[in-house]
Amino acid sequence: MDEPLTIRCRAAFARKLAAVVLLGYMSVAVPVFLIVGGNDEGVIETLLGGCLYLVILGAAIGNALGLRCKMILDEQGVTFVESASEIRLAWKDITAIEVGGDSRTWEVEIRTATGNHRPSALKCLRWLRQPKSLRQTVETLERYRKAADGCTAA
Repeated sequence: MDEPLTIRCRAAFARKLAAVVLLGYMSVAVPVFLIVGGNDEGVIETLLGGCLYLVILGAAIGNALGLRCKMILDEQGVTFVESASEIRLAWKDITAIEVGGDSRTWEVEIRTATGNHRPSALKCLRWLRQPKSLRQTVETLERYRKAADGCTAA
């Protein structure tokens, strides 16, 4: 554990990449539709289509920024690099790492004394079972946390 380890959950990265591809396609398809079919529509429909295009383009850019999500683990703690921020948590502050979520997604919840954190770098689509890469990522986090506890106990 001498040098920092940078990891990404493959399933979470794939979710973000699929969203970028789909929204990227939509950001091309909507203007083409507006140009080709917009001549028959009125001004209001064209303006609404333009607003829809801007929303789709904004969502595509937001998801593209989410592709930089990753975790940097070292002896002192973990840094979750999010799309617009970074969260640094010391190992001694983490009380639990649990996998949960809702009916559509798997989420990892990092519990600390100050609150709960759900990093987007660990959010995956829910399929039939929990993704293997998510389990491996949580196991790696737990292994680093236990190793840090062992260093402070000695």
